[in-house]
Amino acid sequence: MRYHGKRFWLSMVVALCLVFTLVLGIWTGGVALAVPVGGIGGFIIEADEIQISNFKVLPKIGETSERAAYPQGSAQLDGVIKKLKLYKDLDVPGVGKVRVLMTASKDVKATGVILDLSRMQADANFSKLKVAEKHSSDWQQKFSLSAPSLVLKKPYIQGHYMFANSISLPGLSMKLEMISAE
Repeated sequence: MRYHGKRFWLSMVVALCLVFTLVLGIWTGGVALAVPVGGIGGFIIEADEIQISNFKVLPKIGETSERAAYPQGSAQLDGVIKKLKLYKDLDVPGVGKVRVLMTASKDVKATGVILDLSRMQADANFSKLKVAEKHSSDWQQKFSLSAPSLVLKKPYIQGHYMFANSISLPGLSMKLEMISAE
């Protein structure tokens, strides 16, 4: 089996960017889960700002790198991410902690994003926020958040899955770095 480094890192960056966008949308939308976040895995998305349209969030139970089932929010959105920083810290046996870091020097544009996240922090501004509860035998359909537009300032998102129908990553940079023990 041949290893394609460029394809791998491009896929990783795209996935992480989408997860970050979705997590931010979910967290700032008010879906906060009262669960511990230590030891659940995931990747981190940070940015100066995320401008989101067509935003919707539903609750779900999803997989993480550390657990088979963990409470999350699943966000759907389109967005523009300013100063994207997406990273995953890995414990490498015999080496220590290694960070896989991806950044974009220009605005990242994504459509059809699905982001599963368990934590998000940001200053949020919604337009026409709708929080709905409805009777259903499916627990995932009982609660939802939606808004035609949302802006997240200085978001921090812990994501676990990200998919995008399309994404542009101008000025993409990826690097691996050692993280000192603190």
